[in-house]
Amino acid sequence: MNFLASVGSIHSKAQVSANTQQLYEQTLVIRSQIGDERAFQELLTLYGPHLLRFTRKMIHTAPHLAEDVTQEIWLAIYKGLPSLLDAGKFRPWAFRIARDRIYREYRRRKITVESLDEGHLAELPEAGSGGAGVDVEELHRGLDALSPEHREVLMLCFFEELSYEEIAGVTGSTLGTVRSRIHYAKRALKIALERKPS
Repeated sequence: MNFLASVGSIHSKAQVSANTQQLYEQTLVIRSQIGDERAFQELLTLYGPHLLRFTRKMIHTAPHLAEDVTQEIWLAIYKGLPSLLDAGKFRPWAFRIARDRIYREYRRRKITVESLDEGHLAELPEAGSGGAGVDVEELHRGLDALSPEHREVLMLCFFEELSYEEIAGVTGSTLGTVRSRIHYAKRALKIALERKPS
């Protein structure tokens, strides 16, 4: 077997593996919808860490709230699951519930949400191309410095690997807005990483 054929074979195996995982997750969703508690527990095991990480990052100024808010998110998912029509859309649907619940928490706790001013970012000089040596702690500090709207699109795109279309559904935005927001969010993150912590 030549090199190109072996690469193609590896790619197809990875694709089959991804498809198998998707089918398994869809089966868990359908089983959960008809009341299978064990299937729901498996969904919680699969997606619990992702939703908790997203919630922690989105309400980083009040970390003590993250677990309670995540529990409320899962309760809303459990109650809303029978109304989900497409089992293949569970992930973006779950993140939409999480986002709505997080923004409700912002309003309830009067947590300040900076208004998104992408015009201001457009006026700034381009961030330097340095950054190859960014460690995890610096990255999280940079994310924490962003507006929630910028932080969420970077989390959903790069940590959760949602497509732009899925991110548009989660955030209730147009595809063009998502593209623009990710562009400005990456720029804002570069600028935040270049600033030294005070």
